[in-house]
Amino acid sequence: MRSEPSVPGNSKKELDPALYVLSISKLFKDLGTGMLAFLLPLYIVGLDGGMFAATPIVVRAGIIATVFGLSNALSQPFLGRLSDSLNRRKPFVVIGMAGFTIISFIYANTDSFEYLVILRVLQGLTVGATVPAIVAMVTHLSTTSTRGVAIGIYSTVRGFGFGSGSILGGIIASYYGFVTAFYVCSFLGLASFILISFFVTETHDGTTGKKKTSEPGQGLQFFILSVAMFMMMFGIMIIFAFLPEYGTRLDTGEISLSIAVSAYVIIRVLFQAPMGLLSDRLGRKKIIILGLLLNIPIVIGLGYVMNVEQLIILRALQGISMAAVETPVMALAVDLAGISVSSKVSSITASQAAGMALGPIMGGLLAGYISFETPFYLCAVMLLVSLLLVMGGIKEPVSSKNS
Repeated sequence: MRSEPSVPGNSKKELDPALYVLSISKLFKDLGTGMLAFLLPLYIVGLDGGMFAATPIVVRAGIIATVFGLSNALSQPFLGRLSDSLNRRKPFVVIGMAGFTIISFIYANTDSFEYLVILRVLQGLTVGATVPAIVAMVTHLSTTSTRGVAIGIYSTVRGFGFGSGSILGGIIASYYGFVTAFYVCSFLGLASFILISFFVTETHDGTTGKKKTSEPGQGLQFFILSVAMFMMMFGIMIIFAFLPEYGTRLDTGEISLSIAVSAYVIIRVLFQAPMGLLSDRLGRKKIIILGLLLNIPIVIGLGYVMNVEQLIILRALQGISMAAVETPVMALAVDLAGISVSSKVSSITASQAAGMALGPIMGGLLAGYISFETPFYLCAVMLLVSLLLVMGGIKEPVSSKNS
């Protein structure tokens, strides 16, 4: 009889070592993802704008981030359901890594903004194939009593890669150029592809056939959690549309900006696992509320920074707020999901990707055509709305309180 990597219903308090193998294997691709998120808004400054030549640079930077996030978000629910129906996760991750690697290589030979947009759409689809599958694998490698910590550890490794990637991208672009940086991204994607292909084993839910009974209001709770993730990512990702503008306003270059971008992720990495542990012990809802509340004054402050040091400090504080929201939201969603993890939790990850997509383009449009400060106030209002929704509509599952 074949043994499964994990059985979610067991009572073990220890984390499955396979969780670390999965997280580290994906680390290299996350480095590349962080590099691209930072490099592409700056790379387009020197590209032929074509039909977008008269469009403000902040709007073009927003478009690049938005098309990736939208294609990523729209593909996740469909691919999550397909993953559940096939009861297979690893093939989705492997195919996604291959697509990321190939498209990163092509960036190095792209000199048209329109062509770059098309490539970014395709890359969003490939990355979308990996997200619900990986979340399901992390779920299969944890129990209810360790889920917050497991998701925190996975998110820590992922965040470390993304944050370090921004700094690495800034250094490589400054000394060796954008083309070299794109080749490095492709190589990092290839490393993850190889590691996952040979060292990560398929996972399956150990509760097959034991469907969880839906609790009253569960659909509403998934909606609220999705809204919270969308609002958080919207407020965090608008900065990518403003990188060229921040560079001019603050009179700073790629390396300083990369540190500001990475400050958020690095601090988030340090707080991800602790916030997961706190959510296991104190309850998911309290930690989510704390994170949303903290982010409101931070996003307003981002519209008034006077130097790069202030930008770095606010982004670091944003890392704490995001760690307090993302880990317990994902853990709570998994607690509610039952066995259809990929399909149900994909609504959360898709909302996160949608926030990543719409934040930069909406921020760019508002800053480009109204005022630089306007999008930051919009983000604050959105966060306040999601805070009120969480306070009024989220209930702690009995299992997360008593385990």
